[in-house]
Amino acid sequence: MRRRTRRRRRRTVSINKIAFLCLILSIIIVCGVFSFPPNALSSKTEQNVTKTYSSESETVKINTEKNKSEIQSAASILFSGYSDISKAELKAKELLSEASNNGKIISEDYSSKNATLALGSLYVRNTTKNNSINMEAYLKKSVIANISKNKPVALIYHTHSSESYQITENDFYSDSLVADFETLGIIRVGDALCSAIESHGYKVIHDRTVYDTSYSGAFERSRKNVADVLRKNPSIQVVIDLHRDSITRKDGSRVKTVTEIGGKKVAQIQIITGCEEGAVKDFPNWEKNLTFALRLQKSISDSHPNAVRPLLFCARKYNMDLVPCALNIEIGTDANTVREAVYSAEILGNSISELIKECEKK
Repeated sequence: MRRRTRRRRRRTVSINKIAFLCLILSIIIVCGVFSFPPNALSSKTEQNVTKTYSSESETVKINTEKNKSEIQSAASILFSGYSDISKAELKAKELLSEASNNGKIISEDYSSKNATLALGSLYVRNTTKNNSINMEAYLKKSVIANISKNKPVALIYHTHSSESYQITENDFYSDSLVADFETLGIIRVGDALCSAIESHGYKVIHDRTVYDTSYSGAFERSRKNVADVLRKNPSIQVVIDLHRDSITRKDGSRVKTVTEIGGKKVAQIQIITGCEEGAVKDFPNWEKNLTFALRLQKSISDSHPNAVRPLLFCARKYNMDLVPCALNIEIGTDANTVREAVYSAEILGNSISELIKECEKK
């Protein structure tokens, strides 16, 4: 009896050991699924999955970058200072294939064309009969005084308010691609000029009145309103009647006066000032206007030599007798784009501000 009992106990112990080992082995197998490296087949499968996922990830990344680029491009148009111009350009390009061709556009550098006088990079075209110009003597003078940053120092207006530009740059002029003068014409360029001056801390009045509902009598109408503005704002020292030129050749082609500055095409600026001569009377301060004109011409020429055409000195008045620093200024021609004209206005505004600043210090 005792022997049998012992044998049964030994068998029980052996079975318990086997069960315990099986339990341990099961635990090891289960843990191995989660912690041990996969076999060769599993590894190959995982590599395929990873490769597929990476490919999809790359596609998502490329699409995201593309969307990001498109969003940034759209944002730059919407929030830049030229958003209105950019939108008009995009729309005009869509209509380009249907646009009318009304003559060839010829781009020319007018920085010294037709000049009669030169001093370094400073050019003047004197069309008067009896008045000579000693440029060095005039450049030593100053006419701006009593500057106050708390009150308007400059007035910008447009006798020919409906003058406009091409929307996009092409090698042909198109009547169907002329910018709307009310939004992208000379008044829009005047906005850019005002902003440039104001960025230097000076207050500016921009008269946006349309005076050329009929071309005849425009100067008389603008004169009346400008005189009223000056009476109400005696602090104004500088008055600019901002225009746009037009140069058409006999064959119908149109000239745009342009240069390149900092990688941008810029419409060239022409400063016009007058004098008493012949039928031009009652212009006692014309020499002060000439002084201011020459100083401004030199200021632009020193920083951007090709941005200006020769200063035009002529026997005209053009309301420039109202204050000593009143000028008629033309930016580009009808063949220039509004963007090119706006760039020029910014250059002009910075140079006007520099002159005001110099006189303010004195």
